[in-house]
Amino acid sequence: KIISITCDNTSANNKMIEELAEELPMFLGACSHVRCFAHVVNLTAKGVLRPYHILGALLT
Repeated sequence: KIISITCDNTSANNKMIEELAEELPMFLGACSHVRCFAHVVNLTAKGVLRPYHILGALLT
C-alpha cells in the first residue's frame, strides 16, 4: 500500500500522481502528494532574494 509520495513541484510529478491514482484504486492521488519541504523552502528563498540580486547587479 502506498500512503504518500514525496517529490518536488515539477509538473511531471503532478502527472505521475494523476497516473498512479488511475492505476491504483487505493491511492488517493493529490491528497497523497507531499511536496518536498526543502524544495519549497529553496524556491521561497530564491524568490525573496531575487530582487536583491537584481539590485546588486544594477549598482555595480
